[in-house]
Amino acid sequence: MTKTLLGDSPFSQRFEEPAPGYSPYVFSIHFSKIHRVIPEQEIMIIRPPVFMTFSTGLFDLMTHVCNRAIVMKDKDTVLGLNLDQIQLLPNKKIRSNAVKFQVVGHAVLRGRDDYLDNTDASQIEEAINTHLQTKLSFLNQKITPLNNSVYSPIKVIEYRELAKGVCQHYGGKITSIRGNITLAGYPASLQFLYDYGLGVRTGQGFGLLEVVKQL
Repeated sequence: MTKTLLGDSPFSQRFEEPAPGYSPYVFSIHFSKIHRVIPEQEIMIIRPPVFMTFSTGLFDLMTHVCNRAIVMKDKDTVLGLNLDQIQLLPNKKIRSNAVKFQVVGHAVLRGRDDYLDNTDASQIEEAINTHLQTKLSFLNQKITPLNNSVYSPIKVIEYRELAKGVCQHYGGKITSIRGNITLAGYPASLQFLYDYGLGVRTGQGFGLLEVVKQL
């Protein structure tokens, strides 16, 4: 669906690259109801509607996605689904140095040896900072110049509301985290996480954040 929404924009070129790197966006999929999952066949039987939430910090990218969605409204998109409704959410600004976030769905954090669960705050903090710094550098070089002052070390303030998740993904299983996490840092750094997602695989439906409360 993201490939369809990006259409003929310059951002769609990343889908043709063998190693496209970090996505300049994050999204999450929510199903009205999941009736059945058949892992060995990679089949999920669901009840529509299907909801897709899309986020990016790039104004021109969001504009293109919205315009493309308007053109596609009431037409077939993928898997026989019609694009029924479009809702533009408020442009939320983070002004606090500490924010309680909710992970919408699952987020994936890659540690030194494997994907992380919810048990070690120091490893979670290290992974968040590594991914943030690497993604910022990648977007600066490959997508568009961003303000380098965006990066500042992120501190994990509270993580006990996180839970371990396991996702079927491309024929395998990925360890993930779910739930709420409270992070502290410069507002620009927290805004970056909110706009572009937490962790890796944000272009594959992981890492979307919602603000529970600015502290």
